[in-house]
Amino acid sequence: MDERIVTRKATYEPLTEPVLLAVSEVPPVRTEALHIHSTAANEFWDVTDVVRAVAKRSGVTHGQVVIYSPHTTTTVLINESETGFLNDFRRTIEGLVPADIYYEHDDHAVRTENLQEDEFINGHAHVRQLLTGQPSVTVPIVDGEVLLGQWQRVLFAELDQARERRIFIHAQGA
Repeated sequence: MDERIVTRKATYEPLTEPVLLAVSEVPPVRTEALHIHSTAANEFWDVTDVVRAVAKRSGVTHGQVVIYSPHTTTTVLINESETGFLNDFRRTIEGLVPADIYYEHDDHAVRTENLQEDEFINGHAHVRQLLTGQPSVTVPIVDGEVLLGQWQRVLFAELDQARERRIFIHAQGA
């Protein structure tokens, strides 16, 4: 490689192994939890290899794998893991949904629902999640392989701030 070329990478890869939550052999079902400590807003984690490993451990030949985040300021999506595109996304989402404007969600003088003592100021992150994706994606498994396109990757996106997060990976089928 030309030493003048610097490899850039806009995603993180999980450093820990997922934790087994449930398993069944007939029919094959497996659920694992992956713990992630995000470090910043608009951070992407490429969990594709973890998803493939869970699907393989499940023994599912034909079925599906669901990747689910139980957090309202994160999203799970399928897209290309290419640094330029992800940096373009970051700039675009920050322009569309800036963090430094008024969000009624953050106005505790008018908000009366779902409040907690250590409430974050994160109305922007909730709006970003609603615009960018869903809490889960489902991908088919055929002949034991997770069916993703050539450039598709399963990405977990932190839209709020550095936090402890979980992703559940659930494979089921025959």
